[in-house]
Amino acid sequence: MYTSAKKVKGILSSREIRKTFIDYFRIQHDHKFIRSSPVVPFCDPTVAFVNAGMNQFKSVFLGKTQASYPRVTNSQKCVRVGGKHNDLNVVGQDGYHHTFFEMLGNWSFGDYFKREACEMALELLRGPYNIDPSRLYVTYFAGDKVLGLPADLECLDVWRSLGFPGERVLPFGCKENFWEMGTTGPCGPCTEIHIDHCSAANITHERAKFVNADKPDLTELWNLVFIQYNRNDDGSITQLPARHVDTGMGFERLTAILQHKSSNYDTDIFTPIFNAVQQITNAPLYTGSFPSMTDNATIDTAYRILADHARMITTCLADGMLPDQNQKLRRVLRKAFTISENVFGNEKLLSYLIPIVVETLGTAYPEMHNKQNSVLELIAHEQEVFKALRACSSKAFVAALAEFPNLQDIDLMECPGFVPAYRDFQARKETFQNNIIPGSFLYKLTDTYGLTEENFKKLAELENMECDLHGYLTEMTNAKFKSKTSSTTSKTAYNKDKLELLRCDNKTLTNLTQKLNATDNSWKYNYVYDCDSKTYKIAALSARLTGLVYRGRAVDTLVLGETTSEDDLLYIITDASNFYYESGGQQADSGVILLTSANDNTTTNDNTTLELPVVNVDFINDCVVHVCRLPKVEQKLILKTNAELKLVVDVNLRQRTICHHTATHLLSAAIRSLFNKITYQVSSAVTTDHCKLELSLMGKRINKEDILRLENLINQTIQSKVPVDVKNVMASDVLQQDDIVMVPGEIYPETDLRLISIKCDKPQLLSKELCCGTHATNTRELEYFSITNFRQTNRARYAFTAVAGIAAENALKTAALLQHRVDMLNEQFKTDQLTNATEIELQKIRHNLMHTEALLPYVLKINTLERINNLLRKLKETTRTTLKEFVEVEMKALLQEKCIETHPFIVHYITSSVLVEEVPLQKATKLCTDRPILVASMCNSIIKARCCVPKKFISDQFDAEQWLKEFAVPFKAQVAAPKGQNTAEVCNMKGKKVSTQFEEQLEEATTRANKFASNRLLL
Repeated sequence: MYTSAKKVKGILSSREIRKTFIDYFRIQHDHKFIRSSPVVPFCDPTVAFVNAGMNQFKSVFLGKTQASYPRVTNSQKCVRVGGKHNDLNVVGQDGYHHTFFEMLGNWSFGDYFKREACEMALELLRGPYNIDPSRLYVTYFAGDKVLGLPADLECLDVWRSLGFPGERVLPFGCKENFWEMGTTGPCGPCTEIHIDHCSAANITHERAKFVNADKPDLTELWNLVFIQYNRNDDGSITQLPARHVDTGMGFERLTAILQHKSSNYDTDIFTPIFNAVQQITNAPLYTGSFPSMTDNATIDTAYRILADHARMITTCLADGMLPDQNQKLRRVLRKAFTISENVFGNEKLLSYLIPIVVETLGTAYPEMHNKQNSVLELIAHEQEVFKALRACSSKAFVAALAEFPNLQDIDLMECPGFVPAYRDFQARKETFQNNIIPGSFLYKLTDTYGLTEENFKKLAELENMECDLHGYLTEMTNAKFKSKTSSTTSKTAYNKDKLELLRCDNKTLTNLTQKLNATDNSWKYNYVYDCDSKTYKIAALSARLTGLVYRGRAVDTLVLGETTSEDDLLYIITDASNFYYESGGQQADSGVILLTSANDNTTTNDNTTLELPVVNVDFINDCVVHVCRLPKVEQKLILKTNAELKLVVDVNLRQRTICHHTATHLLSAAIRSLFNKITYQVSSAVTTDHCKLELSLMGKRINKEDILRLENLINQTIQSKVPVDVKNVMASDVLQQDDIVMVPGEIYPETDLRLISIKCDKPQLLSKELCCGTHATNTRELEYFSITNFRQTNRARYAFTAVAGIAAENALKTAALLQHRVDMLNEQFKTDQLTNATEIELQKIRHNLMHTEALLPYVLKINTLERINNLLRKLKETTRTTLKEFVEVEMKALLQEKCIETHPFIVHYITSSVLVEEVPLQKATKLCTDRPILVASMCNSIIKARCCVPKKFISDQFDAEQWLKEFAVPFKAQVAAPKGQNTAEVCNMKGKKVSTQFEEQLEEATTRANKFASNRLLL
């Protein structure tokens, strides 16, 4: 019955076991070895982690892509800490559950099927692995009457022909032996190979009844899935045109069996980690005891949890998963920190174990060796954040943590309103239906407690709940309208009507585009650069109108000028488009759609051409939707579906976004090149005005000199005239490369990925990013680059604003003029020719630099501010002018400029306050009695603020105390009313020493105060 097989001598190591599996299929059965995909899902939004070997081949099973090879084998890294497969809570309690494990597998895509799969599996087990077949049981699908599926007798016959006696070939139903990818899609019967841990001599016929009975000494070893059916939307099952094989065998369990161990943790996969823990901490030796065996298994359980978590953490971090974006990973990290410190008495223990993990896994997964330093830096950063969180002195934090220990798993405690918000959440949690936090309560989290959308997403994940984001956004929109309600105007009703119409438009567009063919949008990449004119050429595109929506209705015919109103929105869908719709952080194109009366669809005979301005571009159900604003129509024109239109993109605006998008890639690459630290993109925005890039940079503080270095490197790259290479690649190609930059957490399509590459040898800079945006063809097209703003947004996050092309050229010209003017003022000071007017000019320049979005080079801006401050200080020492008068002059000028009709409230930082010892804020607010006012000053490095709200403006949602508290958040300052006064009318912020981040704090504080008043002040 069996062919002869060479018996192995001795015990195989875990590395040999893995290699034997791969080589068996690769060499003996002509399978292609495919490296493990990262545990970060790349093209699959349905899972938080890659949790099975088949994940990277899912699109092949779904019929979306063709397999690159008919036979494939690999060892896949897998993580299971949530959802259907959640092993986190039981790790350490037994000998076989893990958060991280490896899945050995072989696949056939339309090639071999049941017989070959079973034959190869059995031959590997009894041959190279030397497992006695008498210890094995196999199961097969028994059929299902409800589904109308027969028993898999083909599989039964295969196993019998391979020598298995009838009593060890067992039938089971759908639960055990029918595999499905999801509620719909590919599926099929499977056959499982189970192994008896008893020796062959002790196995009796009675043992067969314990298969699938959850016995620790009779376990599933290998699952062979035969994908031959498709589950349809109506629940029915039909045959697939192509049949596939998908197998998976747990590596840790196989290793335990081959090394004759009863627990996975007793194998050489884990013992090196246990040995390192014991040597580093002098803890008692690991004995392998479990809670079910003794009450004194605490230390052994901690050994197992820490070893398991160290493996999972190393794998996830090396694969680019970030704790910031995955709370489950952060929870595992913090649990490992806690065990290291509380059980083993060494807070750095986890970091010491990472090299041991890399040593055990790095041969199979070389990316772990390559990323080891990055992993250690990330762990150090997370530990610092965790320590700071626990060291928080807030009594509310301590009390909440004592009551809700699980809160240490998230970093929301730094949010001032989180503690009362969480208590409110716990009180109302039971009333939420279907495990969903309703939109109305999410709005309360924002409105009452100051939580952001990112905050309550983390809260929901912690509680294993979902957020009703649609309901939340509806509540936010309604609240904005309520805040603008006025009893004396009908404008609000108009706005509500407009909002309702926009909602109706969106619903109609969604329904319509589901019925239309997809728009060919590849034309957006058809442009060339003309070196002589230094401009891009984008040809107008003739396209056919396929869909039309006006005032919430899909129409086939529209009479422009007769049935339409000027300034209304018209939505035009075409079969092709050269307009770029907003995606990849890049704003949509603008331009015009030309409609001519010479078109057969019109009733006029003269060649009248109407330009429809395109104000936005959307993408709905694979259709490009051009949002047009109707102009004044002098002559009646009829617009019908199938009409021929001409699409003209605004070249000047597109050129600016092109330059800014390529500049964003260069900035990201320059940061990675110069600082050689862990860097990942948080967000980006590309507009015609500028580009913004927010990223996390571990272990580095950026200063002015660094900004100059970045600018110089990028400008040198621009001058080097480096080609920008654009290539379409497959997801499978990307997974085989290590130097492509991707946005963490981004879900990419399987095919037609655009890889943008810029490689400069001198200076050395490499940029390789997946991006759907429009880019320059050569770096020389950017001409100029300048960083115009920079701020630290979090412990390790930095936000850059930059300009390129014509925007950068304009910024540099403005900077030169400003610098010249300050030089002249400086010369006047040297010659003792300064006047009060000069001093006021200096203050005005300073104010504009600090509080306007003037596009100027950041370093020049900071240096100019320093020069102006120095001049003003010297003036303070040399002039006899009463500087407090400037405060009054500044306030009066402000109130004269900002009338109540256009500015119903005032938020103002008194820029001249830096010149005086003390600013009487009470006097400043008394100058404004007709509306709410909030003023701040900074004297002698102390920031203070005061606000006054007249009684007629006070409401439940807006008063002086609430308003000033919002302003005080960035400074972490306290507020209180002057003695004997009503906090709703008057409130002061206590003085707070300013930090080096004062400018950023002040910007955030004024933004928060303006937003708070805009949303809540009832006029």
